Formats: sequence, structure tokens, C-alpha cells
Amino acid sequence: MLRLLIITTALLGSSLLTSCASHPNCDKKPPIYWADVTTITADLHALSSARLQGRKTGTEGAALTREFLQQRFEQVGLLPWQDQYRHPFSYRRSFRDRVGINMVGMLPAEQETQSWRVIIAHYDHLGGSDRRYYPGADDNASGIAGLLQLAQFAKDQGSKVNLLFVATDAEEPGLYGGYALVDTLKLASTTPNIEQVELVINLDMIGRPDRTGAIYIEGARRFDSFSEMRKSIRQDNQICIRTQQPKAFDGSVISIDFLRASDHYPFHQAGIPWLYFGVPIHRDYHQPTDTADKVDVNFLAAVSESAYQLLKIDSLVLKTPQ
Repeated sequence: MLRLLIITTALLGSSLLTSCASHPNCDKKPPIYWADVTTITADLHALSSARLQGRKTGTEGAALTREFLQQRFEQVGLLPWQDQYRHPFSYRRSFRDRVGINMVGMLPAEQETQSWRVIIAHYDHLGGSDRRYYPGADDNASGIAGLLQLAQFAKDQGSKVNLLFVATDAEEPGLYGGYALVDTLKLASTTPNIEQVELVINLDMIGRPDRTGAIYIEGARRFDSFSEMRKSIRQDNQICIRTQQPKAFDGSVISIDFLRASDHYPFHQAGIPWLYFGVPIHRDYHQPTDTADKVDVNFLAAVSESAYQLLKIDSLVLKTPQ
């Protein structure tokens, strides 16, 4: 995750400590109904392994990650988008031309429709070397594992809308994969185009809840209908949801520009409705200690199940973004 932070020494007020106060019956240890914890664990360990060397854009580790993702997309039964899973894009950074590659699979609706929903999670991280690498288990192997769970269950259940699953590249250096995807969707010849996308769900760091046991959802205030959406998200496992500012691990107020912090921002700029799922920053963020054993797999599974509700919610509920 690309994050813009301002940290002060003031303690959080009591209003920010009651993330679940408006829903006192939320479950800090939500039950799991269909998510496959064994598969989630395997995906997490594979993506954060030393073999992939931190998945930095443009490296051999990133290429190996794409091989893994294509294999998983094929196992799930996702179809190539525009006849291919791999979608290269160019960007310029530090006075150099660079190349990233998004991985995209699609699941057509059971009956023909022009409605699309897009699920994104970035697969790139900070890289490293043989001696020291950044596993990026929460950031963002967790989001990819969640995306794969959503894809598998949607494939098994069937979908009333078309679904596009995108593992973006080059998020860490500047959201370049997200921008590249949006640029493609703006083309008149592209299906879907931006007019057909009802909702984008961004999964970025969904494996390390704080002591409230809540998932943080950004973008809620842009929907007049979010109260109804919230009921749908929580209807099975009663997961805790917060839309207020999260608490920093050191007890200080932490101001995070969540709007610009991850790949949902290019969609925001293009006027496409979006919701971001994530957890507060923690001590292992962007550290070599962000390892798979520290991820709460049951929580990740619960978040995946909750996010799935937004793939089947009635399209009319999504028609009223502010």
C-alpha cells in the first residue's frame, strides 16, 4: 500500500475508539461459512515466500508471481480478459521508462448483462535480496488471497453481473497499475468501459486487524445507500466495520489519506464508485517482519466473505453514490 501519513502526538479521542459502537453486536471473531482457510494460508505463504523476493515491479520475483497468479486464475476458472491474463503498461518514474504488468481474469454473468463489478488487489511489494527481503504478507498478499477467494466462490455460485478480477502491479511506487487499468476502461472499444462499472472493490491489507477486530471501509460516505450496503456486508458473520479514522500502533493520532493511498484513487478520479477494505497501519508495515505467520487467516476469510456480499447486492443499491 502506498500511504501518505501525518502523525502527531495527541491521543485519540473517545469518539475514535468506538469503531463498532454504532453496531454493538458486531463479532470480533466472526464465524467462517465458506472461505477456504487452507487455501488462503497456502496462497499467503506462496506469495510472501523468499522465492518471490518481495514481488517488486520489474524483477524476477514479480515474474514468478505472475506465473503463480495465472496458475491460480486458471484453477479458479477465470477467463482471460481481452484474450490474455497479462496486460503490460508503461510508466515513467525517476526519469526512467518502466514496465508493469497487471493480471486480469473475468467471470461473465450467467445471463447477458451490461453490468460489471471490478475487484482489485495489488500484488507488487518492495522487493529485497537473498539476505533481506520484504515478504509483504499483509501488504498485499492478503488482498490477493482475498481476491482469489471471491473469484472461486463467485465461480461456484454463479453471478448476476459480470466480474473482473485484477491483480495490479506497480501500486507501491505510485498506483501505476490502477491508472493503467482505468486508462484502458476509458477506451470506447473496451468491455467493460467506465460507464458499465457499477462498483470497484479494493482489497489492500486485510489480514491484520487491530484490537477492535474491525475491517476499515473507506468510501462509504460517497454512497447514500451505504447503511443498506453495510447491512448486506454484515448479514452473515456480523463482522465489525469502521469508517472512522484508525488508531496508530504507537497510540498517537495518525492521519492517513486513504483516498490517495491505494489503487481505488484512479477510479475515484474517473468517477467510478468504489469501496476500499483495509486495516490500520501496524508495526510490520513495509518491514521485513510482515510475514505470513502474523496474518489472522480467519479474519481474512471473514473479510472475503463480507466483501462477496457486494458482488451479489442489487444493482439499484449501488446507483446512488454522492
